[in-house]
Amino acid sequence: MAKKIHIVVAGILDTKGNEIRYIAERIRAAGGEPLILELSVGKEAGWADIGVSEVVKRVGSSTKEIFSMERAKASDIIVKGAIEIVVDLLKKGKMDGIIAMAGSMGTSMATRVMQTLPIGVPKVMLSTMTSGDVRPYVGTKDICMVYPIAEVGLNSVTRKVLNNAAGAVVGMASAPAPEKEEEKPLIGCMMFGVTTPAVLHASKYFETRGYDVMINHAVGSGGQSMEELISDGYITGILDITTHEIADFMLGGVLSAGPDRLTAAGKKGIPQVVAPGGLDVINFTTPDSVPKHYENELDIPGRIIKVHNPTVTVVGTSLDEAHRIAVHIAQKLNKAKGPTALCVPMKGWGAYDTAKKSPELGWAEDSPGPTWVGDPDRKEWSWRSQYFVKGLREAIDRNKKNLDVLIVDRHMNETAFADLLAELLDEMLDGRWGKGSHHDMDEVYEL
Repeated sequence: MAKKIHIVVAGILDTKGNEIRYIAERIRAAGGEPLILELSVGKEAGWADIGVSEVVKRVGSSTKEIFSMERAKASDIIVKGAIEIVVDLLKKGKMDGIIAMAGSMGTSMATRVMQTLPIGVPKVMLSTMTSGDVRPYVGTKDICMVYPIAEVGLNSVTRKVLNNAAGAVVGMASAPAPEKEEEKPLIGCMMFGVTTPAVLHASKYFETRGYDVMINHAVGSGGQSMEELISDGYITGILDITTHEIADFMLGGVLSAGPDRLTAAGKKGIPQVVAPGGLDVINFTTPDSVPKHYENELDIPGRIIKVHNPTVTVVGTSLDEAHRIAVHIAQKLNKAKGPTALCVPMKGWGAYDTAKKSPELGWAEDSPGPTWVGDPDRKEWSWRSQYFVKGLREAIDRNKKNLDVLIVDRHMNETAFADLLAELLDEMLDGRWGKGSHHDMDEVYEL
């Protein structure tokens, strides 16, 4: 007898009841067993498999209480109860996937519930908010968002979309398990377009040595996901060599990974090799999204505004900002429990930060890269890097035996620099690393 596929169908039934009921019907038609979970904040529908009264009872509340309070407060209570219910269903083997349909309020509620479920549990969110910024809803989890075209109403258009979504979640939940493969230790790595050559070269080093490599896109959510994966014990060691999310956090960019970026590896004590990849830029969306004060600072060394593509505009970090970022990073790394090395490439931090045309480094035009600013006293070195090193000298704990800083006469995207990063992490993973490793190289200088 085939195993039943249990799908939780969640939603605010007093406004989306017909649509939720239709999704449940289509799940049953696709071979699944729907379980309707009510998230209503106005009144109880009375026909859900798990009504909102049962949901809030889980957290010591009642419908009389929540229906008399402001909707945002009521929604928080409902979400807490719903989380307890779905986690319990998952533990008991009575939930194989979850789907919801909602507008803004319901999307916020349903995705908060989905975010508590492990990676791999199918999660489908039909939401009118899908055509906008979905980062608050997806967070760091594998949530699939579908634009339902309309917010309310069953018709020849919406039925097709809802039917497809119902079939999708059943299909996800009934998909055959992946073939079991050899479990390999997992190396974490952060990448952005401007650091791609270095990251790909370093990752191949580990792939040929019996490791798997997870490369996250450093767009804010990518950094948050990596921090979470480290905390959850998935990551054996990390090449945290694209750290520009820190600049966005400190300087108002749109790709911030929040205040906890660059902390999980230190707390967990896993080996980490860090570099300032991409820290020469702060990221924004369209040109009109760039704060006006940056437009008035184009005479400051390092400050530029460049349209990377129609939806990405970058601002160059100034020398003083590089100094501040270095202090911030040093304070994070000073707390690290495990082996930690910070490598600073003095000839540039990414494809835009190059002294001249260099296709192999990522810059193909007959000019310096847009964020490049040469040191007046040592023109082949980045002036920004010099200010960064100055900040490290002020803030890094030089007495920590598990923390080292290497000043490297290389560019971020040179293969020799990528080799250095990989070799350091390899030594750490093998237990062969000690502070001062690779300091005997001609291109390496002590802090």
